[in-house]
Amino acid sequence: MSLLELMIALMLSALLLFGLIQIASGAASSTRLQRNQAHLQENARLAVTVISRFVREAGYNPEPWNPGRELPGLSDGSADSVTGNSDRLAVRSWSDLNCFDNRNPELNAQGQPAFYIRDVVFDLNSSKGLTWQCRYGPSEAEMVTQIRRQGLVQNVDSFQVLYGEDSDDDGLVDRWVKAGQWETLDRILGMKFGLLLSSEDKVAEKESHQFLVLDAVLKIQADGRLRRVFEFAAAMRSRTG
Repeated sequence: MSLLELMIALMLSALLLFGLIQIASGAASSTRLQRNQAHLQENARLAVTVISRFVREAGYNPEPWNPGRELPGLSDGSADSVTGNSDRLAVRSWSDLNCFDNRNPELNAQGQPAFYIRDVVFDLNSSKGLTWQCRYGPSEAEMVTQIRRQGLVQNVDSFQVLYGEDSDDDGLVDRWVKAGQWETLDRILGMKFGLLLSSEDKVAEKESHQFLVLDAVLKIQADGRLRRVFEFAAAMRSRTG
């Protein structure tokens, strides 16, 4: 084999190797993108499942004939724009399950687990994690914090909440308001939620984007992360049946 033939063979081998590297790199990038997309969907599904469950139970009264057992469903902890990109939701109900979903060891007169107040709060922490805190006790003055701001979903850029108010008592939502803008808590039938989630890896083009999360407009600086907005609604069964 002459020197020229050897150089041509080496050049062809280098081109072939470069092509294989490009194919492998593209496949790895595609796999990483799909993995991050799936992770975003899974985080959204977890947030929807957990939040919707406590909203549905909000205001539940095991003794509807007893006015002393009535709860508003929302507590004073609910607030708008607690941080720049996050609202806070605080819901409460009577439950015979504590914050860990264990039956209350205290028994009522019928020998069944007693119903205590369960207060749950959702908001964002400084690390962009959607957290939840849970207190449980026989009365508002005797509640004990069993879960203190435990992480639920990570990489959350925004958590927004709107409250559906029935202004004319016809059982239908007439308007959506921010926390504290309702006429009375007794007329809140449910909530709408908006989450702006970002991927763990940098798998997108570095471009600044503007996102609409419910009624909030957020501009996110370019960092190469994939982002998606997820919105959902949940009704309070104690108000809507």
